[in-house]
Amino acid sequence: MQRARLSSMGYRLQVLDIAALPQLLELDRRCYGGHWGEQGYRAELERPTSLVIGAVAEPAGACGSLLSSPGTLVGFGILWRIEEEAHIISLAVDPTHRRRGLGRRILEELLSQARAAGCRWATLEVRASNQAAIRLYESAGFQLLGRRKGYYNGEDGLVYWKKPI
Repeated sequence: MQRARLSSMGYRLQVLDIAALPQLLELDRRCYGGHWGEQGYRAELERPTSLVIGAVAEPAGACGSLLSSPGTLVGFGILWRIEEEAHIISLAVDPTHRRRGLGRRILEELLSQARAAGCRWATLEVRASNQAAIRLYESAGFQLLGRRKGYYNGEDGLVYWKKPI
């Protein structure tokens, strides 16, 4: 029953602002077990060099603009613009909305906006065990650059980059 209802959902992407903070915290809890706190997300939403893109579920056929107010947040991506680098620091999709191409759409939007802002390459870290994310990043043209031993509470992080974006 849940699957049928979700199949009639569409998604729109939007730039998030501070009004999305409660939904970001809830989505973090569902995706990461509460990894980041309110202060962390507040800082990203307010930092001028951060970009926070959200994916909002809506009934199929509904339309919205990139800057419309938040609805039901089911995914997000965050990047930092550091001169010519776009550093992706987080990408998450609610478990009940995965395997629908939503992560790819968020990633593509982050990279598109980074390009428009003058970024020439992108970097990110990913848990060595996160095979789904690794497949996504590699299929989007990211290449393995290195490994950070114990980066994620003892688990290695893989460093990826993409140039040009």
